[in-house]
Amino acid sequence: MVRKNKVIVFIVTIIISIAFTSCALKANNAKKKIQIISQEQAAKHAAELANEKCQKDFGISPFKPESYKAEFIDSKWYWGKIDPIGIYGYSAKVEFYKDGSGNNVQVALSTDKLINNELKSQEGSKEGVTKVPELEKIIPDIESKPGSP
Repeated sequence: MVRKNKVIVFIVTIIISIAFTSCALKANNAKKKIQIISQEQAAKHAAELANEKCQKDFGISPFKPESYKAEFIDSKWYWGKIDPIGIYGYSAKVEFYKDGSGNNVQVALSTDKLINNELKSQEGSKEGVTKVPELEKIIPDIESKPGSP
C-alpha cells in the first residue's frame, strides 16, 4: 500500500510539472504575439529594428521613432526611406506586418557631402549627373578640355 501511494504521488507530481511547464510556455508565446495598431507603436518598433541593424552593420544606433513617419499601406507598416542626407548620414527603410512579422530592414550610410547644406544643379546637365558650381571651380568640366571625346 505504501509503495502504491508513492507511485501515485510520483505520477501526480509529473502531471503537475507538465501542466505548469505547458502554461509557462503558452504565456511566453503569448508575449511574443504583438499587434501594432497605432502609428506610435509602429514607429517605435521600426526604430528598434533599424537601430539593431545599424548597430550590427555600423556600430551606431541613430534612429528615434520620430525620425520618420510610420504609414500603414496594404496591411503593412512602412517607416523611413533611404536618404542621401539621413541622420548623420545614416538612413533606414523598414517594413513589417501589424503582427510584427515579415521584417524587411535596410540601413545605409551616405558618404556624399553637401555644399552649403544644399544640393545644387544646373540646367543642361547630363542625365544622372548633378553639376555643383563650387566643385566646377576646382574640377573643370572634362568636356571643355581640348581633345576630350
